[in-house]
Amino acid sequence: MKKEFITLNCLNKTDRDIAAYPITFGVPLKAGEVREGNALAIRSANGKSLPLQTRPLQYHADGSVAWMLLDFTASFAKNESVALSLVEGKGVATRGLTVSDTAKGVVVTSSHYKVRISREEFSLFDSWLVAGKEQIAPGSDVVIEDTNGKRFYGSNGEFTVKVCEVGSIRVEVEVEGRHTAGDGAELLSYRLRYTFRRDDPCIKLSYAFTNREMPEQGIKASQIRLIMPTKVGRGSEHLLRQSNTGLEWFSELRRVKENVEILATKAMHEAAKTRYGNAAEGKVVVRNLDNFNEKPGEYPYYLRPGNIRADYNGGLRSCYPYIGINGTGSSLLAWFSEMDVNFPKGVAADRGVLTFDIWPAWAGDVQVRRGQTKEHDIFIGCFGEPNTHEMLEGVYFDHEFLGMGVNGNAAVPIEVKFDAAYIRETEVFDMHRFLPFDEARYVRIEEKLNSYTGNAAGSRGMFDYGDSVTPDRSSAHNNENDAILWGIREYYRRRNWNLLVGALAKARHNAHVDFIAFDPDPLREGTMPAHCPEHTDGAAYPSHMWTGGLLAAYLLTGNEDFRSTAISVGENMIRWMRQRPSIFYADSRECGWPMLGWLQLYDHTLDKRWLKAAREVADYFIKAIDENAEIKFSLPHGVGTFRQGYGEFIAWRALYYYYERTGARDVKKLLAEALPKVYQLTPARYAA
Repeated sequence: MKKEFITLNCLNKTDRDIAAYPITFGVPLKAGEVREGNALAIRSANGKSLPLQTRPLQYHADGSVAWMLLDFTASFAKNESVALSLVEGKGVATRGLTVSDTAKGVVVTSSHYKVRISREEFSLFDSWLVAGKEQIAPGSDVVIEDTNGKRFYGSNGEFTVKVCEVGSIRVEVEVEGRHTAGDGAELLSYRLRYTFRRDDPCIKLSYAFTNREMPEQGIKASQIRLIMPTKVGRGSEHLLRQSNTGLEWFSELRRVKENVEILATKAMHEAAKTRYGNAAEGKVVVRNLDNFNEKPGEYPYYLRPGNIRADYNGGLRSCYPYIGINGTGSSLLAWFSEMDVNFPKGVAADRGVLTFDIWPAWAGDVQVRRGQTKEHDIFIGCFGEPNTHEMLEGVYFDHEFLGMGVNGNAAVPIEVKFDAAYIRETEVFDMHRFLPFDEARYVRIEEKLNSYTGNAAGSRGMFDYGDSVTPDRSSAHNNENDAILWGIREYYRRRNWNLLVGALAKARHNAHVDFIAFDPDPLREGTMPAHCPEHTDGAAYPSHMWTGGLLAAYLLTGNEDFRSTAISVGENMIRWMRQRPSIFYADSRECGWPMLGWLQLYDHTLDKRWLKAAREVADYFIKAIDENAEIKFSLPHGVGTFRQGYGEFIAWRALYYYYERTGARDVKKLLAEALPKVYQLTPARYAA
């Protein structure tokens, strides 16, 4: 019997079969069980092995693998629950992806396509062959237009191409450069990340822009778009699904001969926004209602355009967020992932040319703050022959389906959960210290812990998704108290997939929109500000810099942006400790959170420089404590003078974690003497 390490409990949430669903997921492993290079396989419930690609993400102190990223493909019957186990032994050897990396470019080949990314001349795709037939026409580009009408193109500037991940199941390629005008002027950096999967006919193209310009309040642009001409032909037919039609308000497939454009818009009108707030925004609609050949006058008043309740859901213009194209000899499929929550957006198809509006011109000017990044995922599939509408729509549903009800967001069809007892055994994210979830036994406790409320992704909108911004835009959450980590912990504790979805949305927002990738001030560059409604338009200070959630998100996804952001934040906090010690040691919260963050970075990297930084904070606390277990500060936080700093709890937690990892006797002595007194203090003795 092959040794079993961990089981992934997968559920197909849809009422349809999925023949080949790609799964990328990081799993925790017990110390001493798996070494790098050990043969591993995924075993299905019927005992068959599935091809598997692995990459270690973190190691135990003994050198064994603590976290392993798994890439594999599995099939699911409708509504099926499947237990897939990671076991020792070799998986099935089958034909996978192949990569050719030369001076001219990168070629990735699968059973579905042969795609070339050029190093010599910029294009989104230099070639996309299906059964030997070219699907892409010349002229693809990335275009930014400033508020004066000046255009900056990806094709005008220099760029680099890098293969980041190579495996038989998944390959990633990145292209980086600067949007450049004809006169050589530049505006915003860009990154194109291509994700190829062995069994997926679609390619995920992730486009990110980053503001590395000098203007302190950022830059404005009137439009950001990707343009991709194809060879599908001028006489092509466009395929859409209208969401609401007829007196029953059912959906219906539509075939459109003229050009089509679908939009993720702001609220249809102010009345809907007033009544339904942010929930009225992001609805996906067709721009031209005539594409659906509707006759609004034949509907009762409560279903006609202009009615608040009807328009709240998009009304007759509402449609699914994809466009299919059928030509004489081929077909295409394209969509934005999570288009609704990342509004404003647009996808257009016109005579074989696909256009993806990252920021549409009709949305007005967009302001990108200095240092901000925003990434968008686009899926594109090319097929070497015409296909039925049902087949193309099925490919979309294999990746994303619409949430239930008018307020449901787009979601992936497969969810993954783990045995909560196993997670506690690994002690990952300190889960062994958490109360097991038992809503029958601990109902009052769980109610007090807010276990019956979701850890939602927050506000909707291109820059707000993954944050919680007040309606008047006076304040934002900005990952307060490391909400990402708490969401991931609760996902494991409650085995609730939606909690993970919300936490990962927050992680992506925190690593991109909330993160200052560039600033001439070394105390601002490489970190995130606090409670900023425009995300980076405020002060950055140590107590609002968190690493644990970003590292946890990296371990679950393998997304290197999360890891590099966490390390950058750790380095920024060291600069604060060195350059502004009077602020860094202003109270327990300001230095307690950095200490905890460095310990989390040490756990992840085993790099002792993080322990050294944490030791300096421990030395400070040992000197600042008095006989009453009160920590004295020379520069108290806020107004007034007090001995206990705001957020002192985090200092005690960090000190204890430091003792656990080092066995430092002086820190143990401090804790043993101070904590019994701390527990006796009443809330009135604290500043907050």
